Amino acid sequence: MKKFILSIITITILLSACKEQDSSALLPNVTGKSGEVILVIEPSLWSSETGKEFRKNFSQPHPALPQSEPVFDLIHIKFSDFSTIFKAHRNIIIVKIDKNLHEPKIIVQKDFWAKPQIVVNVLAPDKSSMEALIRENGDLLVERITKKELKRYSDNFKKYEQTGFGDHIEKKFGVRLTLPKGYSMDVDTTDFTWFESRGRGDVVQGILIYTYDIPEVELTSEYLYAKRTQFTKRFVPGPAVGSFMAVEREAPTFRREIKVNDIDVIELRNLWKVENEFMGGPFISYSFIDEEKNKIINIDGFVYAPQFDKRDYLRQVEAILNSVQMPLNESAN
Repeated sequence: MKKFILSIITITILLSACKEQDSSALLPNVTGKSGEVILVIEPSLWSSETGKEFRKNFSQPHPALPQSEPVFDLIHIKFSDFSTIFKAHRNIIIVKIDKNLHEPKIIVQKDFWAKPQIVVNVLAPDKSSMEALIRENGDLLVERITKKELKRYSDNFKKYEQTGFGDHIEKKFGVRLTLPKGYSMDVDTTDFTWFESRGRGDVVQGILIYTYDIPEVELTSEYLYAKRTQFTKRFVPGPAVGSFMAVEREAPTFRREIKVNDIDVIELRNLWKVENEFMGGPFISYSFIDEEKNKIINIDGFVYAPQFDKRDYLRQVEAILNSVQMPLNESAN
């Protein structure tokens, strides 16, 4: 039965075919905070296994943060309350049982009531198939909306790119990144560059880029952490004499192999600390091979935000990391 249900699931991207291509220009800008998701669902479904599956996926702890924060802030409302003010929200999921349907389906719509918006319609003929649909595809929904959040950030960064940094990075490391205005170059040596942006209070967002020869050993997490600390010990000092940025080895490692703009990337997420000081926060690192230059290139984004939630700050530096392009892949989306 489970196999049968999976076989009839369809995920369709609708580009609002009934509208002209430039009709999105007439739409209002999206509302709501980054990281929020409006879930339109009737109370009976919200209190059922379907609601439990949504909470399990969207309210699960975001990986590699010092304090527990959900992947998304899930706001559920019933259909009778789904008014115009909610329809302009950035991320909307509409959950509906329709007995006339022959199969469960997920339909993703772009810029339906506002821009840049994502509206996900989760439809099923009955409760049991709805529960199975979410159980098997909940992680894909989280991934889809996360990608949309990152794209909003990256599109905005392209509009307000800090002039000169992309060219400097490409000339030095052979890759290109998009850094928004507000970033400055703090350190620039032969094989290491550090960009930094300072925000409200003591908030710091940093981008580290460093490179070294391809080793004759496997690129394990421990090896990549050791190389990171080798560079941060030299170039990212703490406030006290002898203090420096290091990896928090007591924290669990989140690792995966992904593709970013056609580049095979090892992604690591963990916590950093300052040796001999009470400072720390989350970081994300991308490591990948430049075969032509026989180099490992590492791009690292970290956040220091005492007294503030860190999820959205981390997503902002993740969006910068996601802008990475190799020269031959500049046209990749």
